[in-house]
Amino acid sequence: MVERTNEQPRNGAVGEARLTSFGAIVHGRSRTLATTGGIDTDGRPLSPAYFGVLAIMVVVATVYGLAVEDAYRLVSEMTQETWRAQDAVSLALVPVVLWSSRRARARSLSAHLLTTGIALWWAYCYAHLSIGAPLNPMFLVYLAILLLAGFATLDGLLRVDVHGIEPAFARAPLRAATWFLALGGIGIGALWLSEIIAAWPDGLPPNIHLSELPNPTWVLDLAWIIPMCLAAVVLLRRHHAAGPVLAAVMLVALLILSASMLLVTPFAVAAGLHTDPEIRTQIVVFSVVFTALGSVQLWLLVRGRRRLGSVTSAWLRDGWWPPG
Repeated sequence: MVERTNEQPRNGAVGEARLTSFGAIVHGRSRTLATTGGIDTDGRPLSPAYFGVLAIMVVVATVYGLAVEDAYRLVSEMTQETWRAQDAVSLALVPVVLWSSRRARARSLSAHLLTTGIALWWAYCYAHLSIGAPLNPMFLVYLAILLLAGFATLDGLLRVDVHGIEPAFARAPLRAATWFLALGGIGIGALWLSEIIAAWPDGLPPNIHLSELPNPTWVLDLAWIIPMCLAAVVLLRRHHAAGPVLAAVMLVALLILSASMLLVTPFAVAAGLHTDPEIRTQIVVFSVVFTALGSVQLWLLVRGRRRLGSVTSAWLRDGWWPPG
């Protein structure tokens, strides 16, 4: 509601503020504009209720995967235990995301980045199950989680005012993050490509634990996760303000991935798969590689959080793009 007044503005600043406020109302903006300087306050992250709905779906999907014996039928036993380990980690993240989404709503930048990283992990995880797991009763739930988590990831990234928060990352370990994401992205990409090339043109990869269909991990890593890692590297190298934001979100998601891969070991051992020499070798490799990766990811995130400067200005816009 606009209050009418017959008073003339005493100076140009007040008149400009009123004109800006009127323009905001015309364009349907939801944010409130200060009437003393034409400066607008920031938007707010997705509500905890949104993440509550997402969390309920994750609980349903993960409990099904953990409790139903043939939830992941028609795939190798090692793949089944890998997906159950991911279910356990995703379930454990439910209270974390409910807490972090509330902290983000209270204007905590670090909580917002954590929430967005968890959303990215869920999007990745359930994209994997949507295209990799044989059809089961949770298929539509997987798609719903992919939709909601994917939107939360995009929203969490695109609405951050990266230039407004750039000073907060002045002391963060950006160079170390750049090298880690570059080496990790290039290394994993080279590994997957080597397996694909080894099977080309009409063979199968020399790994009994991959299905005869194209491995969903290849698809998602080569077309999505690795490009995001390398995009963060390019932005960091160019000192772009978006680099630290994308890098932080990627590190959160990658740390969760490392935790999931480490949890595969107890699941595989409990299922008795470690008696197979080839699987036992794979478990050892998983344990060594993801312990190393997870340790670096955790160090970068903890050190970055400790060195994150205070953010006193508005850091979240109302929408993805400026109003036309």
